[in-house]
Formats: sequence, C-alpha cells, structure tokens
Amino acid sequence: MLVDDLLRDPGLALQVRVRGEVARPIRWVHTIEISAPGRFLRGGEVVLTAGVWRSAGITAEEFVSDLAEADVAAVGFGLVPPETEVPEDFIEAAREHGMTCFVVPVGTAFLQIVEAFVSTKRAEWERPLRRHLGQHDTIVAALRTRRGVETVLRTLSGQLGLPVAVRGGAGLIEGEAPEPSYPLPLVGEGLADAELLLPEPLEELDVEQHAAVVQAMPFIALEIERVRAVRATEVRYAWELFEWVHSGTVEIGTIRTRLHSLGLPPDGPLAAVVLRSADPDADSVRLGDLLGTGGVAVQRGGEVAAFAQVRGTGTELARRVHDALDGSGRVVHIGVGQSGGAAELRVSLLQAAHAAETMSSRSNSGWMTHEQLSSPALLLSVQDPELLMATSKALLGPVLDHDERRGGDLLPSLAVFLDAGGRWQEAAQQLHVHINTLRHRMSRIEELTGRSLSRTSDRVDLYLALRALRQT
Repeated sequence: MLVDDLLRDPGLALQVRVRGEVARPIRWVHTIEISAPGRFLRGGEVVLTAGVWRSAGITAEEFVSDLAEADVAAVGFGLVPPETEVPEDFIEAAREHGMTCFVVPVGTAFLQIVEAFVSTKRAEWERPLRRHLGQHDTIVAALRTRRGVETVLRTLSGQLGLPVAVRGGAGLIEGEAPEPSYPLPLVGEGLADAELLLPEPLEELDVEQHAAVVQAMPFIALEIERVRAVRATEVRYAWELFEWVHSGTVEIGTIRTRLHSLGLPPDGPLAAVVLRSADPDADSVRLGDLLGTGGVAVQRGGEVAAFAQVRGTGTELARRVHDALDGSGRVVHIGVGQSGGAAELRVSLLQAAHAAETMSSRSNSGWMTHEQLSSPALLLSVQDPELLMATSKALLGPVLDHDERRGGDLLPSLAVFLDAGGRWQEAAQQLHVHINTLRHRMSRIEELTGRSLSRTSDRVDLYLALRALRQT
C-alpha cells in the first residue's frame, strides 16, 4: 500500500496539509505519543499522533525531526475536541522536512486507518495465491462481495456439499461444527490454535473436495490473521487505557485521546463492565465480540474489564452481557458501573469491580449495577493497599501478635462475633465454644486494642479493619 492510496481512501476523509513523497510504500501504521519516537521505528511507517507529547514540553520540531531521521513515510495528526485545527508549528515542521502530513478528522478513529492498511495488506498477500491457485475463483469472488471467515466457509461448504467450521483456542470461531468432526490444523502466523473442522478426514475426500479444502485454507488463515491483527492492536491500546484509568495518575486529556483512537466517544456515555468467570481469557474474546465497535474488552489478571457505550440503562447493558455469556453453562459474575465520560471512568471501573466481587460470593451466575451497591465498604476498594494494611495493623496489630505468639483464636472469634451482629449466643454456637469463653476472648481484644465492643463506632472500626486485612 502506498501513502497516496491511504490518503485517497474516501472512507477515512484524510486532509493533506503537506504533500511529500506520496508514492512511498507503507511498512506499517503506528500510533505513538512519546519523546524521541524514532527509536521505536524502522522506517517506512505512517505515524499517527494526537499531540499528547506536547504536554511533556516536546516541541513540534523535535518530534517531527525525530520522525524524519527515522525515515517515516508520513505523519497524521488526529483532532480531538475541543481542538479543531492542527498546530501550525507542526505543519511547518513537516513542510521543512519534506514529510507528508495529513489531518485525521474527529470522525475518523486511528483504528480505522490501521484497519484500512491491514485490509489492503491482506489484498496484497492474496495476489500471489490468486496467480498460483487459479481454481479458487469462487472464493475470491465471494470475498470481494463480503470479507470474513464466514464467507470462505460458506463457499467451501457449498463446494463440498458438507458442513464445515473453524475452531480456535477460545472456542468456535465461525460455522456449525459437523458431527463427527475431523480437525485440520491451519498454517499461518499465530494460528497454532486454529483448525478447520471437516465432516470427514481429508484423505478420504475425493480429488475435487480435497483441492477445494486446500485452496480454501490459505484464505481462512488470511481472514483470521486480518481480524487478529486489528484486534491485537486494539487490545494493546485498550489494556494500556485500563491501566491509566485504574491508576488515576494519567491526565484526562490523554485518556480522552486514547478513547477516541479506539473509536469510543470521550464524552460518553460509557460504563465500565467487570466480569469474573473460570475462563477469563475466552470471555474477554466473547465480550469483545459482543460489544463490537461499541466497546473494548481486555483480560486483567483473573477477570475481564470493558468500557462499553451505554445505549439505554446500565441494567440493560448488564442483562445483555449476562444473557450472552451465561448460555454456556458456566458461572459468570458481572458488575456494571455508572455511565459518564472520560472523567468518570475510574469511579465506574471501581464500582463495576466491587459489584462483580459482591456477586462472586454467589454460586450461580448473576449481575449487579452500581445502583444496587448500598454498602459504604466500597470506599475501601479505592484506597491504597499499603495504606489499608498499615491502618488495619495499627488497630489490630496487638491482636495479631497475640494470636501468633500463643496460637490463639482472638481474630477469627472477633470476625464471627461481628458477622453475627454482636449476638453472643449465635456467635458462640458458630465457634463451638461456651458463651463465657467467647466473652473472655472479646474482653481480651478490648484490652489489647483499647476499644469497646459495646460502642457502635468502635465496632465499625474493628469491622472495617478486619475487612481491609481480608482484602489485602
């Protein structure tokens, strides 16, 4: 793909400000917002930026000069509201270095440009196959009408007169698996986990059927690679966005820029979704497929997190996600935070995580929204873990030391007593001890902590300290 091909794509509406060497081939399309970007480039790239580096005091001349030294093919500046014009010094720097410079309008996401490039590259990869495999004109014609694995499978199924499907590591990708199924591994970059499911072993098919399968397999692999290439870019950008939002240390302007580059509206309405299940890796893919262009989903540790456009209410979003993911027979727990713009995403993410945690104590699937959260214990989840631990140990440290030295049960007994609402007989029965034994233990805790279990404020402090210790 040439720079001029990208600039002429009507679906992108790119506006050329400096026309340099537009006949150059494009190696890759890359978004970068750091100082000295050239160290991460190999030459021939189209670089996309929204000018986030300006907040670090980097001048347009420094940024563009470094790109020129790296021999990039072109640079695009993305407009993010409230900006409506590209800084003049940026355009002037590109002009001085003879570098093609274009404007990415507000309505065009950076990912659209990446997808356009990947799509064109896919077509380039197909050309040698068309020359050497002239017998698969039917598949080529079908893909011209509609791209995708489904198109190739439908054509191949028609040629075979038999059902076929494709299965990946996260489960069935496309098609309906025949019974019985005979897997045939697909060959391609990153396709070690993908296989074509045939209704008969390949060696038992007749010559024409065998040829049809062999001809179709490269196209299936290319379509999977195309989808995964775009998704990998999106997931990498999305994962970084979630880290920024969770940490709360990145400027809102940067978060807005990243949301825009992912095709999401920085002003919302967006809501965080957190999902817990036994298979977060597969569910991150399923949730991403469900949200489509209306959200992004990534796996973070043992859970899946997503930012989704809210069309309707948070309850409707939670129910839609639950209904789509609960059908497999697995237990899934879903939390949804409040909706809003970029500035509200951190609170929404904390609310969704707390809701999912609350639901995870149940044995069956379910969902909860932030409106259903009524416990002030949510405040604990927004505190620094080290601060929580230090505060809790300041109060319960003497009790912890006592139990460690003497092998005592003061802390577990306190937890049962508080969970029982201070009801002596009920707590004693749960602990299988005499009520006088329990009274003696609670009296000892009062001596060690200087708090009184007869005062509500002290009970609350002890409860919150215990909860914090459990969380950390």
